[in-house]
Amino acid sequence: MADGRKRNTKIVRYRRPFNIGVVFFGFIAVYLIVCVYLYLTSEHISGYEVIKGNLAADYHYTGVALRTEQVYTAQKAGYINYYAAEGEKVSVLSTVYTVDESGRMSELLEETAGDMSLGEEDYSKIRSVISSYQGNYSDMDFESVYSFQTTIDSAILDLVNQNMIDQLDSASEGGSELFTRYNAATAGVVEYYIDGMEEATAASIDPAWFEEEGYERQELRSADLVSEGEPVYKLVTEEDWQLVFPLDEETEAFLLDEIEANKTVSKDGTVVQNTTYIEIRFGLDDEIVWPSVTVQYVDGQAYGVLSFVNSMIRYAGERYLDFEILRDEETGLKIPQSAVTEKDFFVIDASYVTQTENRSGFMKKTVSEDGTEAVEFVDATIYYQDEQYAYVNPEEEDFSTSEKLLESGDLLVKKDSAEYYQVGQTEKLKGVYNINKGYTIFRIIQILYENEEYCIVEEGTSYGLSVYDHIVLNADTVAEDQVIY
Repeated sequence: MADGRKRNTKIVRYRRPFNIGVVFFGFIAVYLIVCVYLYLTSEHISGYEVIKGNLAADYHYTGVALRTEQVYTAQKAGYINYYAAEGEKVSVLSTVYTVDESGRMSELLEETAGDMSLGEEDYSKIRSVISSYQGNYSDMDFESVYSFQTTIDSAILDLVNQNMIDQLDSASEGGSELFTRYNAATAGVVEYYIDGMEEATAASIDPAWFEEEGYERQELRSADLVSEGEPVYKLVTEEDWQLVFPLDEETEAFLLDEIEANKTVSKDGTVVQNTTYIEIRFGLDDEIVWPSVTVQYVDGQAYGVLSFVNSMIRYAGERYLDFEILRDEETGLKIPQSAVTEKDFFVIDASYVTQTENRSGFMKKTVSEDGTEAVEFVDATIYYQDEQYAYVNPEEEDFSTSEKLLESGDLLVKKDSAEYYQVGQTEKLKGVYNINKGYTIFRIIQILYENEEYCIVEEGTSYGLSVYDHIVLNADTVAEDQVIY
């Protein structure tokens, strides 16, 4: 028997329940995409922690050494054997070199070379050269190794030649027939090179001197046959010498200021220029000296002339000398130049600053709607003040009313006076953006010294910086009062 109940044959489509999780993660995905896009397309703000430091300016120069030099030539042709060591002081009638016309002396020297031995005094001289090199050695200046090699070879050769000549001269009765001795005509320091600048003086400065690429130096010591009249050595006869170098504008101004500061006025009113000394350090051996200085001009170019009264023998073998002018280093807060920016400030006569119990401000004239005039105290922040002016932020507002404290055209009243000062003049002051509180605040800086990368600013100024403050590294990427995190 069939079931009398009706069957429901209607098909109902299955509806999936609403999945809130998909929507939630969809929003997160969109948010992340937007954040990544903004990060990739926006300028990134970097911070910098203020530290104490100093800046040592690069005052390195290369000067041309000028000395009293006399070149001596061979009086006859032959083979030269030097008796005096290079850089050695010789007295009048001291033997400097010998001339072997026949060549027989050279043969005898070669024959006796194997039997030669150096004495304790000779070894002491060599040890002195080595000790000097060790004391000035630096891993950063490897070229000095080659200079040392040349120096030590020259020292040993000089000692050997001197000893062999002495031995040959005393052992051979006919020694005077083998060679001719030539003595120094005057006292001085012996050098065995020429470069054509032996007669140069500070009175005849030539810009071509400073083109080192064209400099030619001729070494006089060789085994070749020397003709009569050829240069064989030179003597530096005076202890006084000079170092000339071209000046840049900054150092020219520095030296002129130093020279001007050394002027005095005598009782009769005459201006007396006293000698000016500066401190320098030679790059060759780090020796620090105090030469006197003057400034000379040739065709509009300024040249510094350093004058020395000692140390000539130390540098007699060098025509070009690297040195550094030692100036006082400025110490303070060290910040990068990229952090420095400028802001406009109202410039107000400092005599209009009014002092209350708590702080400084200004008395501003006001006019009510009914035309009544009054004077009210404006508690405006003075960011910087000198003897003449006070500097006020034009954007500073009253927190209770959001109105600007001072605007262009406002009249300020001087205390206990009927004088007025109209606000309006502006001037740019340098500063940085402080971000200690998470948003940018302009802080005034007083720059003591600066170069292309950093500047040293004064510490402890009003509305300035302190050690460990955080500032925006690149001031061009932000604006004042901008929230950064």
